[in-house]
Amino acid sequence: MIQRLLLSSQPKRIPSNNTSIDLKVIRPVLQHTISAYLVKINLGIFSVQQPTYKEYHLHFDTASKMIWLQCEDCAKPGNMCFEQNGVPYPNSRSISYVPLPCNEHLLCIPDECIGPHCSYIAEYDEGSYSYGILAYETLQFESSHLRRGELVSVVIGCGLQNKMVEVTEEAGVFGMSWGTHSFVNQVTEHSQGRFSYCLPPLTSDGFQQASTVLRFGSDTPRITGLHRLSIREYDDQPPYYVDLQDISINGRRLNIPSAYFARTGPNKGGCIIDTGTSFTFISRPAYHILKQQMMQHLATADSSLQIGRSRRHLDLCYRRNPPFKGYNHLPTVTLHFAGGANLVLQRDIAFIVWESNRGREIVCMGISTTEEDDVSVIGAQSQANHVFIFNLPARVLYFGPRNCARNP
Repeated sequence: MIQRLLLSSQPKRIPSNNTSIDLKVIRPVLQHTISAYLVKINLGIFSVQQPTYKEYHLHFDTASKMIWLQCEDCAKPGNMCFEQNGVPYPNSRSISYVPLPCNEHLLCIPDECIGPHCSYIAEYDEGSYSYGILAYETLQFESSHLRRGELVSVVIGCGLQNKMVEVTEEAGVFGMSWGTHSFVNQVTEHSQGRFSYCLPPLTSDGFQQASTVLRFGSDTPRITGLHRLSIREYDDQPPYYVDLQDISINGRRLNIPSAYFARTGPNKGGCIIDTGTSFTFISRPAYHILKQQMMQHLATADSSLQIGRSRRHLDLCYRRNPPFKGYNHLPTVTLHFAGGANLVLQRDIAFIVWESNRGREIVCMGISTTEEDDVSVIGAQSQANHVFIFNLPARVLYFGPRNCARNP
């Protein structure tokens, strides 16, 4: 499980009012692979079949700008599919699939077309991409009404040429960012630009028994005592930027210069909240300080830890011979934000611990250095066991510790 997680941990306009129902009750289910959280969607209307829809799982990504998945024509000569669970979406058989005519819809990108239809391209830093047609399609979700699902019509990307660099099980991406093609912004009339989630840890064995959902609008939880954090948008970029200021180890401030986390130019620096990235990555100068201080702390806290080799994207790793200690003697890590908001990573969130096939215990810090442009990324594992409530019109994020298995 840990090895698969390591293999998959690379850091990754006008709303439509054509929405068929009140989204107060829509609760998309979040499931997981070893490395990511997936939104389960029931897509399309296939009138002669039971069930009348096709089920797919899309990568839940707060840093992506749109919803897309592979469609059947990716298998045609000259196009490209990546491997996924099940087959690409048979869009030609869905009676609710309606491609957008070129340059005739507000969500079309001007003069970007494939034949008579509007087109899109979604590109990601690690080299993944999707290129295809924009179309209206019907999504069906579980809801608070136990006897039936709820339907909504939104614009999605129907991927014809697609590539996923990392190991994957999803059929595409469920974008939830600032972008106007994202799900939350397409349905803003009903969601009021608000959504919430609470993620159990990726590495928790108990996650498979846990159930969690996305919530929208008035269905988002009303919880007191949460931290309040401003979220920013830069240069029409999709991600939610936050003002990270410093880091602590077991409550001891490291006094990292806040400039190391600051945005310094287009696509340069800054810190984003990103459920689409497994682990947390911070800027190189900040990480150098954190790594040195963490090594000093662990040398004193647990002499049985021996420095080991890096594990793919995890840079600081140790090995330990039996008897194994698990998370004992490991510290908490706290991320300090502007305005006094603190995200406390408990030791089972801040570290990844597993037994190797050589009979040793491997301990890795779940924070590493960013590889490009010094953009810091607070990934999904670091967000685990906290509730996050986004209010996009107010540009505010509320968060606080919770047991996410209880599905707040």
